[in-house]
Amino acid sequence: MNKRRHYLWAMLGSMMLVGLTACSGDDDQTDMPDDGVKVRRMTITQTDGAAARQGLTRATLTEDDGLTASWTAGDGLTYCNLSSTNPINEEIYCGALTAATTAATSQFTGNVTCRKGDYLAVVYPATSFTGNDSYTITLSGQDGTLSGLATNFHYVFGKATVTSVTDKTADATMERMKSLLTVCKFSFVDKDGGAVIPIQSLVIAYGGSGSDAGTYPQTATVAIGANTTQTDVHAMGMVGNTPLTVTCPSAQDAVFVALLPTSGQRTFNFTVTDGSDNTYTGTAKATLTEGEYVVATGLKLTKNN
Repeated sequence: MNKRRHYLWAMLGSMMLVGLTACSGDDDQTDMPDDGVKVRRMTITQTDGAAARQGLTRATLTEDDGLTASWTAGDGLTYCNLSSTNPINEEIYCGALTAATTAATSQFTGNVTCRKGDYLAVVYPATSFTGNDSYTITLSGQDGTLSGLATNFHYVFGKATVTSVTDKTADATMERMKSLLTVCKFSFVDKDGGAVIPIQSLVIAYGGSGSDAGTYPQTATVAIGANTTQTDVHAMGMVGNTPLTVTCPSAQDAVFVALLPTSGQRTFNFTVTDGSDNTYTGTAKATLTEGEYVVATGLKLTKNN
């Protein structure tokens, strides 16, 4: 009888040890990071990589002995996961990011669906993605003001890599973002007499004898595939059939316009209408470089009789 009682207690003890081991294993599993694709609170930190040398790479533009750029806390960006899509409906994972601080360099935060090792496209201004290999930007609708350009047309791109995840958080690094367009400042004078021409509207078109002469792209595509490096991402203008029109809120002495970079020197045609419905026309040649600030002031135009 004593032997049987000892045997039963030994069995119970073994079962308790097994149960405790199983519970301990479950707790350890719960505490372990989940490396699968899921929504995590993301922090993206910019680094001083090669792209940091590419000029106007932030959101807010200020003219002060040239043009400077900075981030303002709350600036809205958008991410697109280039590595993962929803396996159920094949929809892309994208969403909102926010600049965390007001500074020349800021971290960006937001809820991001990702896993470790994923690549994220990060774009400013905030936009909508229809796929994870390209997106579209527009150049039409500019009003000639620096604030309007900075808010709506200063297109900036970055590619981030998710470096670590926990069950609820994630961290990523990204080279300093790059500007996709060229910011230009234009002012004009009357060829006869040199008087400054007030600009109510400015029409810009490619000149020369090429197939695009007399037109200017209203939109451009940006290829952002997972295998494309940040350096190789560029805005490619889509063929249009109209010039670009910049309409100012009121007549002003100078205008700021975001234009596509050129592969070399190009001729541009300008038509300016002043506040009194007078029109002036002329041409100029320039090479526009991605991310640079070009000052083209005092361009001479001829008044149309």
